[in-house]
Amino acid sequence: MKQINNRSLSKLFSGVGVGLLLLFLFSSCREDKPQVPANKLPKSTLNQDLIEMNRGFVELERADIRHYIDSLGLKMDSTGLGIHYHISKVGSKDTVAVGAEVTVRYSITMLDGMGCDDLRDVEKTFKMGTGKVEKCIEEAVKLLHVSGEGEFIIPSYLAYGVSGYKDCVAPWSPIFCKINLIESK
Repeated sequence: MKQINNRSLSKLFSGVGVGLLLLFLFSSCREDKPQVPANKLPKSTLNQDLIEMNRGFVELERADIRHYIDSLGLKMDSTGLGIHYHISKVGSKDTVAVGAEVTVRYSITMLDGMGCDDLRDVEKTFKMGTGKVEKCIEEAVKLLHVSGEGEFIIPSYLAYGVSGYKDCVAPWSPIFCKINLIESK
């Protein structure tokens, strides 16, 4: 075995010492970034991103509905909410007021005609403005006169939205609805 003398040890430690000194100098010369107070941290953009995503989705759905209407040559008016409609039977001059009790008969399908028995020839009586019926039905009834009938294309956000309806209406699907306003009290 080779014997290590004091001189070898001092060279070894001086080399290690110089290395540690250099490491210390280089690391201490680096400037740390100042801490950012919590009120200066960048804000999350998640909500804004979701709003933009929903706007984009609504625009795509509107384009799909417009294409559907144009491809079938349908003559339909539209509301500011995005409901497209055609009044096939005008009915009486009596309109429906908020709080009125109405009786309607309606059938709902998806735009491709698929649907289910739960949504065919449904007759309901409800009070307007109480939320006891799907928003799309209530909005469509506002466009009718008593004993009037209409056909409506309703965007998904006013229909069954993200959840859909059973196996009848897929999530995020616009619907086609025929409504007859039977009476209003």
